[in-house]
Amino acid sequence: MRFIKNAIFILAAFFVSSYSFAGCVFGAKDKTSYVVLDNHTLILKGGYGRDILIKSFSFFYTTSEVTVLKDSFCSYDNSVLYVNGELVDANSVEWIN
Repeated sequence: MRFIKNAIFILAAFFVSSYSFAGCVFGAKDKTSYVVLDNHTLILKGGYGRDILIKSFSFFYTTSEVTVLKDSFCSYDNSVLYVNGELVDANSVEWIN
């Protein structure tokens, strides 16, 4: 019985620690501007809370038209942004500041 309790504890600890490494953000729709860092990275700025760094396989340009589709999302989430008429997935997201 003790083995089962230990196994459950280890599995629970693994899932909690795995989830904490997955970058998740909220309040993205409150951001009022964005800055393109490079072709695959942008920062959502302004509004309430810290800035949000988003990395994607899609291309971002300083002339891109960016619309935030989801208020809360995590790394590897689908259809997070709408950029120049295309849906964009988030490969990596994190809070900055």
